[in-house]
Amino acid sequence: MSVDLVSYLSSGGESPRLWVNFNDYTKKLLLGEGENPWDTPASYMAFYGQAHGLVKADVVVLDVWDLFQHWMEDDEKAIPAMAEKRRVPYALKTMLDAFAPRELLAEVITAVSNNYGGETPIVLVVPSPRSLLVKAHKAATGNDAEPEEMAVDTAAMYLADFLRYFSDTDLSGVLLVEDESLMPASTEELSWYQPVINVAKHYRWSVGVHLPFSDGGFKVPDDIDFSIVPAGSSAAANTMGVDISQPLWEQGAEGLSVGENGFYYLSIPTDIQPELVLDTLSSLKN
Repeated sequence: MSVDLVSYLSSGGESPRLWVNFNDYTKKLLLGEGENPWDTPASYMAFYGQAHGLVKADVVVLDVWDLFQHWMEDDEKAIPAMAEKRRVPYALKTMLDAFAPRELLAEVITAVSNNYGGETPIVLVVPSPRSLLVKAHKAATGNDAEPEEMAVDTAAMYLADFLRYFSDTDLSGVLLVEDESLMPASTEELSWYQPVINVAKHYRWSVGVHLPFSDGGFKVPDDIDFSIVPAGSSAAANTMGVDISQPLWEQGAEGLSVGENGFYYLSIPTDIQPELVLDTLSSLKN
């Protein structure tokens, strides 16, 4: 049975929950150059169990774009299939329809649930539909794409169909990550993701959005359960998640704060010393 993500994130009390983005850091620390942790469910669980244990994060996160990047590198048929047609959403549809990565992710979710389910929420971290559309097209063709409304709406429908594949798993939520160079211009543009939001609501998953900007006038739609914004931004006072990455690694944990029932989000730089990571995380927890 899945954990209610929003209730869990808001229940840290005096020691806020820590959502840690440790994927790139632990891959560099634990894997050989070019090694693919997503080769099999067993290889991923061996990597993830060690990585999660190192940082003792409060949320189990599975990076969907990382999976697809490795799939595109390792499957010689992937890129040619994605580039077969020039229509911008085609590469994304082909990628999300591919059976091998989708089934691998389902098996990993099941394995993770057996290890952490019932106690720790399991979340899929995915580029937002606008970002995923551009990333997939760029990977397939080498060309940039303009995330216009119709194309983004189509991308959201493709992503929603992809997420339905995991309806029988113990997922707790989905986090949509915006790219700083492709930020939505308004609240209305977040509504283009409605197919994804609808699927999440149907399966009782929480849905959040990570917004790497500081505009306090940008209102997140009510049917998105939570957002994550940078610490120090004018929006931080009205959001559950505060991204403390920049001040944390530049100045330390002293003076950081989050609103009542909020949580900390942080990314670990790939070139930082492991001893400093452990000390920093310990100071946040205590």
